[in-house]
Amino acid sequence: MKCVIIGTAGHVDHGKSAVIRALTGTDTDRLKEEKLRGISIDLGFAALPLRAELVAGIVDVPGHERFLKNMLAGTGGIDLVLLVIAADEGVMPQTREHLAMLELYGIKQGIIVVNKIDKADNEWLELIESDIREFIEPTFLKNAPLCRVSALTGEGIAELGEKLAEIAGRLTARDCNAPFRLWLDRVFSIKGHGLVVTGSVLSGQAQVGDTLRLYPSGQLIRVRGLEWHGAKVNGIVAGQRAAVNLAGPELEQISRGMILSAVERGEVSQIWDVAADWLQAVESGLRVRLHLGTGEFLGRIYAFKGASHRLMRLILEQPLAAGSGDRGIIRLYSPQHLLGGVTLIAPGRATRRLTASRTALAAAVSTADLSAAVYYRLAESPLLLTRAEIRQQSGYLSDKTVDEIIDKLTAQARIHCLDGTYIAAEIFDQQTRAITGILKEYHKTQPERSGLSKEIIRQKLQLAEKSFETLLAVWLRKGMVAITGGDLALKSHADKHGDWKQELVGQAAVFLENIGLENVSPALLAQKLLLPADKSKAAHDILTRAGVLIKVNDIFVYRKTIQYIVQLIHKHFQGHETLTVSELRDILNTSRKIAVPVMEYLDVNKYTVRIGDVRYPSRKILDLSE
Repeated sequence: MKCVIIGTAGHVDHGKSAVIRALTGTDTDRLKEEKLRGISIDLGFAALPLRAELVAGIVDVPGHERFLKNMLAGTGGIDLVLLVIAADEGVMPQTREHLAMLELYGIKQGIIVVNKIDKADNEWLELIESDIREFIEPTFLKNAPLCRVSALTGEGIAELGEKLAEIAGRLTARDCNAPFRLWLDRVFSIKGHGLVVTGSVLSGQAQVGDTLRLYPSGQLIRVRGLEWHGAKVNGIVAGQRAAVNLAGPELEQISRGMILSAVERGEVSQIWDVAADWLQAVESGLRVRLHLGTGEFLGRIYAFKGASHRLMRLILEQPLAAGSGDRGIIRLYSPQHLLGGVTLIAPGRATRRLTASRTALAAAVSTADLSAAVYYRLAESPLLLTRAEIRQQSGYLSDKTVDEIIDKLTAQARIHCLDGTYIAAEIFDQQTRAITGILKEYHKTQPERSGLSKEIIRQKLQLAEKSFETLLAVWLRKGMVAITGGDLALKSHADKHGDWKQELVGQAAVFLENIGLENVSPALLAQKLLLPADKSKAAHDILTRAGVLIKVNDIFVYRKTIQYIVQLIHKHFQGHETLTVSELRDILNTSRKIAVPVMEYLDVNKYTVRIGDVRYPSRKILDLSE
């Protein structure tokens, strides 16, 4: 079954609710005050079967300017509009304002309904219709059909129903395979059932028992029950008006303007970059009202440095849960004049400057170029993204659509798949050039060092750890970089440095052969190996990492000296049960200043076992004889 959502628009008291009542038999004015005052104050809803397998859900909106906020709450998700104009009054202020808002919301289909024809003769009707045609000429309703009706007498209502069925039948059905989304327009509690919300299903489908997410809080909720126009059902689909009985949240936690959504879809942010269509000039920093979905959100609109006001940044006073490509209306905070419409591009980033990738992304989202929109979100991302993460930031496109775009971009080599994550080819190339440049410069200024710390490089590249490790694995596989002693180096440098390291170790072995217990400092290396002072520290680090020098407390001892000492201690324990510091000093023919740290080294490395002021042989030292 195909379902569509029809909305009304028009000036107060032009008979919008009366036309809906004549079409459906349902009185959409449900509030006591609406009955008393004879005007719609809040949203009303009705069902209208049009043909076999074609049903419309109707959202009736108030026309009075004081209730414009409520009107906007019902307009964002409609497929087709009935613009109702009273025959006895013609085009009025709210007629103009409502149509301007419909244009800004991006509504594409509609019917002009000239109501109250019982109050006008043919000559007057022709004059009114001429004015209406002139009024709608520059709008999306330019070629829309015009139906004369009288909600009071019923004249023309059947013909209006037929025209609705004809146009609704031609509309592209909403995507039932896309992620589920429903903007909440009513929230109430029913005794014995609990919390109930209503709204129009914009995409996807949901079943009783499903788990959904309530945004912007992110709370997980369970679908306890479903109704479609008063009838209990097991499932609801895109295009339907539905009531959802929820298990989980409390009544005070939910309000109009929130979203019920498929888990892990959509994005939540207080900062959104937008593409704007202004009806008048706006100043940066202006306090405004954003009407999007069924909600009203207060905030300020800011211009980017050095950019036009076509692309701007919206900073809200509360988080907004939405998707890239969603359209909204902007009104001045006070007085509440209509300023224009906006398309959400993506949550705002740290910079106040408009980057080339963000400009390209805005163009792609504004023109519904889905493939380009997916690509440019990747092209400006500092992270490698999984398919699930790409889907989440692609608005409410179906998984199939997003996956097809990813596969197409991968086949075109515009994006790369690295260990199950994705990166734009141009970003991969930029990062490759960046790490090459960082290491080249480092090797140029510090040629004697093996390389640069991985963490320092990661921070210079401004990459998250997971993304950096994934890219590093690729660079290592390609043989572009190498890991030397825990540091990163260009492969060419690592090869040369390996030769130099080997040469350094050989030279050190010659002069250290008879060094004894003398502290091998960088200054001593510089003297013995004829190294410049600025190179001796690096040489000292290399020899330490290679295990040629062993740190003993605050001094560095040649490896073979330590090995010789261990042999002496082993020999000592063949004839003695214990060893003291004084005995060790005499064995080594050194000072207590040297004997104490050497003894501590023997303890730490488990050659000796300390009990009180004496040492006993460990299993390790005794096993040297085997």
